[in-house]
Amino acid sequence: MGYKNNDLKKGAKFALFVSSYLPLFILVILRQLSDNYNYLHWGGISINSIKIFLSFFGLSSVLTLVSILGIIGLYNTLKNIEDISENGFNAQIIDIKNKNSESIGYIATYIIPFLFQSLNGWYEGISILFLMGIIYRIYINSSMILINPILSCKYSIYDIEYSKNKKIKNGFIISKDNSLQDEDKIKLYEIGNKLFFAINKE
Repeated sequence: MGYKNNDLKKGAKFALFVSSYLPLFILVILRQLSDNYNYLHWGGISINSIKIFLSFFGLSSVLTLVSILGIIGLYNTLKNIEDISENGFNAQIIDIKNKNSESIGYIATYIIPFLFQSLNGWYEGISILFLMGIIYRIYINSSMILINPILSCKYSIYDIEYSKNKKIKNGFIISKDNSLQDEDKIKLYEIGNKLFFAINKE
């Protein structure tokens, strides 16, 4: 019986993307609430009040909803991957490089710059959401999908060369094992193009 390639569904990729930006989303929400707390009072329902709410709290409202969906999706995604990872294939590590430090660079490059932008007004909110949409399209089709500060709290990220059926291949993996070494025997479950969830068999 041949090994079947797997790929994450769109919902799972979306959850991973949201979780990677969750620290930014939380900071943006807190900042927008802090900057505009004077507008946080009941003024009745009218077109003008809705416009004011969306202008000052629209972005944080969208990010709150997206964050909740992302957290739920991430939990379900990781649980499902762990449950079916035993269906992966056997391999042996030839060379391995720990990539956990990439998450720090990810924060500095892709998250911190957003904090210095104005967050009030229609233009700013739409601009940030538009830019996040572009980043999302790039993110889900690259190895960046595993470069995730939230994932790094529980999993380690590695760039590996491995042997499968006497053929040398390479890819990125995430694993609960933070001490994988050369020559370790592992089981790999594919979650994308050269992206795997790994279990240490030793």
